[in-house]
Order: sequence, then C-alpha cells, then structure tokens
Amino acid sequence: MRVAAGSLLRRIGTCVHVGVLDGEAVREPARGPTPGSVRSPLVGHVYVHDGLDQGCEAEVKPRLRGKATLIRSGDDCIIGFEREEDARRVRAVLDKRLGRCGLTLHPDTTRLVPCGRPPAGQQRGQGPAPFDFVGCTCSWARSRTGRWGRGCQTRRASLRRAKQALDAGCRRHRHQPGQVQHAALRQRWQGPENSFGVRGNVRRLRRLVEATKRAGDTWRCRRSPRQRLHGERCSDLLRPFPLPRPRITVRIWGV
Repeated sequence: MRVAAGSLLRRIGTCVHVGVLDGEAVREPARGPTPGSVRSPLVGHVYVHDGLDQGCEAEVKPRLRGKATLIRSGDDCIIGFEREEDARRVRAVLDKRLGRCGLTLHPDTTRLVPCGRPPAGQQRGQGPAPFDFVGCTCSWARSRTGRWGRGCQTRRASLRRAKQALDAGCRRHRHQPGQVQHAALRQRWQGPENSFGVRGNVRRLRRLVEATKRAGDTWRCRRSPRQRLHGERCSDLLRPFPLPRPRITVRIWGV
C-alpha cells in the first residue's frame, strides 16, 4: 500500500519466503519474516508506522485532554502523556489498534511508568523508577547545581556486550602492526560512541575506554610467550596511537 520501491519489495518478498535451516531440516515461517532476520526490523517498521505512528497522530492525540509525545525506534516506543488518565485510556485501546495490523504488544515490557519531576527536597535515588529504552536506562538524576534533571546511561547489558566486542577486536588484531590495530579499534569504537554518546553518560563511556585499554594491554602481552609488555612499555607503544576520548554526540536534554 505504501512501499513503491521495487528493490525494497523484492527484498521483503525474499525474506518472507526464505526458510530456516534447523539442523538437517528446513522450515519456512507461516507468515511474516524469519525471526532474527536482518530484514525483520525493516518489515516491522513499515507496519508499526501505519499502525502506531499515523494512528497516534490522527486518532489518539485529538481525543486527549493533555499533551502527548511519541518516540519510536524500530519496534520499541515510548509515549509520554501529560495526564495519567490519558495514558490509561490509550493503554486500554492500544491492543485493539495494533490488532488491526496483526501486531501485538509485548506483555512483559509494556507498562505504565510515572515520570513526573521529583519534589525539590527529595533525596537521590527516591525518584520515579527508571526504565530501559534502546540500550539506555532513563531516570531522574541530580545535576551539579543540585536540581533534578533527566539522566540517560548505558544499560549494563549493553555496556557488557560493547566491552566483549572491543575485547574480541583487540584479540583478533593483536598480531598486526600498531597502526593497523589502532585503525581497527577506532572503527569498532565508532559504534558505541554513536549509540552511548548521550549527554549525562560520560562516566559509562570512560569505563568503556578503561576496559578497552586493559583489553589491549592484555592481548599485546600475549602476542609472544617470550616477551611481556607491562607498565611504561605499553604506554610507549600507545603514545603514537592514543585511545579515543569519550565524546558526547547527542544532546537530548535541553534542546
């Protein structure tokens, strides 16, 4: 109905009819793309746009008493409401709206979360419960001046996966020259920096840099059983190829 690009339609048709090799048996999905396929988010984006984005703008927002904001990334979304009664009304009818497009809400991750600003005299850690969205944990946090502000930090699981990926990259390139190692590390670091470089998340990025430094030193020391690199020797090798510094690429709050 909406997609007019021939190449995109061919890719969608290929992914719908492709099978899954499970051992020696090949099974084909009854409907929709194969779970875990790289094209599954693409097909989901087309359906969710029609079922959620357009429905929220055309049908939901005009019937609310307060303001509402929809933020979506792939098949994950957050709908912010000014009034709690509006949030409960939309939650009650959202299943029916998505059911028209053959979509369902995840029963474990779909929930109502209070996000109001905590009182000025409330202590740290006593604000509304945090929630996870697109690899980040969003919560209220105190600023340097003592005021409450929105905080966004990398999820522990996402940070752990990023550390494992950087460690595997250092291990894979440990026998190559220093210039090649540095270029590969910079390329691999670009992904976590773009994903986690959000305002207020510098501490988690620093932890990632320190973990990368330890991984690089460890695998350089294991290049040969005869020569060990420690302390000043590792620092001398890293001086021409410095590690990346934590950098904020997205400033969400205060825009």
